[in-house]
This record gives sequence, structure tokens and C-alpha cells, in this order.
Amino acid sequence: MGQEIHTWSGRHVNALLQRLLDTTNDAVTIVDTDGIVQYWNRVSEETYGIARSDIVGKRIGDFFQRESIMLFQVMESGTEVHHVYHEPRPGVHVMINAAPVRDEQEQLIGAISIESNVTQYVKLSAEMYNKPEAEELSSAVFPFKPEEVHAACLVVEHKRPLLLLGESGVGKRAIAQWIHKQLQLQGLFVTVSCGALPHGLLEAELFGYQGDEVRLGKLDQAKDGVLYLKDIHLLPQSLQEKLYQMLQDRKFYRLGGTSTVSLSCRIIASAANGLEVSVLSQWLPELYYAMLQQEVPALRERKQDIPELSRMFLNVAAEKLNAQSPPLGSDALTALTSFDWPGNMPQLANAMEHACFMAHSNGTGAVSVRELPDYARLTTLSELTEADVPLSVHSEEMERVRIADALKRAAGNKAKAARMLSISRGALYYKMRQYGLE
Repeated sequence: MGQEIHTWSGRHVNALLQRLLDTTNDAVTIVDTDGIVQYWNRVSEETYGIARSDIVGKRIGDFFQRESIMLFQVMESGTEVHHVYHEPRPGVHVMINAAPVRDEQEQLIGAISIESNVTQYVKLSAEMYNKPEAEELSSAVFPFKPEEVHAACLVVEHKRPLLLLGESGVGKRAIAQWIHKQLQLQGLFVTVSCGALPHGLLEAELFGYQGDEVRLGKLDQAKDGVLYLKDIHLLPQSLQEKLYQMLQDRKFYRLGGTSTVSLSCRIIASAANGLEVSVLSQWLPELYYAMLQQEVPALRERKQDIPELSRMFLNVAAEKLNAQSPPLGSDALTALTSFDWPGNMPQLANAMEHACFMAHSNGTGAVSVRELPDYARLTTLSELTEADVPLSVHSEEMERVRIADALKRAAGNKAKAARMLSISRGALYYKMRQYGLE
């Protein structure tokens, strides 16, 4: 006899759903087609301070107008929304995903909203962004563990070659320059782009030329300093062999010359990720394994560095404008740390230059998500629901912003803030409670 299969009743499924909603770390709201709240989980209670018994069975719009509009938009369009940023109350930041809910017959029965509280992440990003500018951005520019930093510097200091591996734009050259500066070397930092010169010129460019007169190459120019070989894997095999022999002997011959020249500079090279078959096939194995290899992570793998790097690039952009560097708003910081930056450092630098110009041209003096390039923006709940929000809500939001600004300018002095707003202190206290500004 076959084993009897038991299926759960609707009561069991309902209990499972409730347990699932209460064990997730996100705030979950489920409404029916009339906007009546059917589920409101534990995290929603904690995030918004509204008990389940107070909201289930009531219209979502009685509590959250913008969220209500969004859920009705989702139901009407049948389209999901993802990564929508919202600040439901001062100092609370959430990312919203919402989708229509259909039954087995594909009939619309409601909508679900899942909100991830990213407040701590936003606060941490703000702290990193607002670190004193005097602090060196070594952790952002040099994204390695302390022991890796020490090892890389030690290798270069003892004149052993260092190979930095990573995607284009991850900051390999900046790391090489940082090492040169840290070691306080007497010689110059000299760069050779191995893929930019014709193969026929590369050998003379690197090693120099000796005929009727001596023409110094980059190895000579970097004496007592660092020669940075960008994209070393693009060198022809014959030159890779000559470089390998030079590293082994610590001396080289100039093109056309017969006498040896001592190698007096340090070598730092860079290449695309070494594990890629297409890249490995271009390498002379002896040269590849003659260098200490250090992988430089892509920007998408080091989100913790983005606030500091953003500040650095904003400062550079502001200098070009001969203007003050604009601050980054919470929504902009959230957008920047949510984006994957496939173009790495150059793309982030370009985005910050764009944001700086936009902030100064539109007179805001600050960077919000609206000042970012289109590709780096997050949709905000305000933008998503702008056209359908009643005028009264707009007025409330403007009033809240004015009060928050006055309190900030008055350094928290409520009497002073009330005078600035031309209202009584009692009215200010009432409005502060109303808008959660206490």
C-alpha cells in the first residue's frame, strides 16, 4: 500500500503564514483589494510603534497615506516595485519591495509590502562620510587587511616585485602610489601603460637605448623610486621573458647595448584578474609566479568604503568649481551604497562630479538622490506617489521640513526655534509630537 499523503488545512496554512511573517527580519504588510490591513507582523509593530490589534482590519490609508497609494498603484498596474527608498519618520530609513497578490485563479486579492529597515546601515554610512577630512583615507584607497598592507609594503621595500590583480578601475594605480608615498622613497613614481604603446617601441621605452648616445628608459627614470607597469599581461612574450630575467638578475641591458645596468627601482605591476583563462593565456608563467600577487576587490565588494570615497570625489569636483563641497543626504548615501558600480572608481568619480554640478546649479547646495546620475538613483516613495498625494500631505511634509530645519539651526533650542518659526513654544511642542521630531 502507498503511503497516505496528508495535506494541511487552511487553518494550518494560515498559522504557518503567521509564523513566517513573525520570524522574518523585515516589516511585512498585507492588504486586501480595499486597502484593509490583513497582516501586520511583529517587525512592523516594532518599526512603526503600531500594535497589530490597532491596525489589522482598518484601512492602511488611515495610518500611511503614501504607502496606501503605492499599494493601490501596485494592484491597479499589476506590476511589482523593488528597492523603493522611504524615510517614514525622521531618522528611520527603509527599502520597500511591493507586489500584487493573486489566488489560484489569478484573481487579484490584495498586495504585499516588505520593508527592510536600513537605518543602522545609513547611520554607519553617514558616520563614515562625516569622518574628519584630516583623517587619511588609507582604508578606502587601500582596501586590504592590515597584515596584507604590511606584507605588500614589505615586499616593495625589499625590492621584490608586487602584482596587483583586479578589474579595470578598482584603484590599482592609486594603491601603487600609496605604497610609494608610504615608503618615502627618494625616486619618482613612473608609469608605463603596457597596452598603450606599439610593441616595437615598448622595449626602448622600458629599457632605454644605447647607440651613439644613451637614451634613458623608464627603468632609469624610476631610479630609487617605483616603476608601475600597467596591464603587464599585455606585454609581448619576448618582453615578458626579458623582464623575468631582469627580476632574477637585478640588472638589464639597454636596447643596442652590451654592458649591464643595475636595476635600482622597485617594480609594481597590475593586470586583470589573474584567474581568468583569457588573461592567464597571455602570461609567461615564470613572470606571473615571480611576483607577489595581491587581489584588489571591486567596488561592489567594498560598500563600506563608498561613503569615504564619495566624499573624496565630491571634494575634488568642488575644487574644480571653486565651490564648497556639498553634503550627501541620507537618500543619496543609500542609493550610492546600493548600486554595484560596474565601472568601479572612475564611475563613482564621474557620478560625484555630476552630483556636485547639479547641486550647485539647482541651488540646493546638497546632494539628494535627485542630483545623482539616472543609473545610480533609487526610486523614492515620494517620487513614486507624488502625483496622487493630496495637497494636505504636501503641506504637512513642508511644515515638518521647516520645523526640523529650525531646530537644527537653533541647535535644539526650542524657544529660539519657535521664535524663528513665529509660533508659540507650546505650538512647537505640539507640532514636534505630531511629526515625531521629539
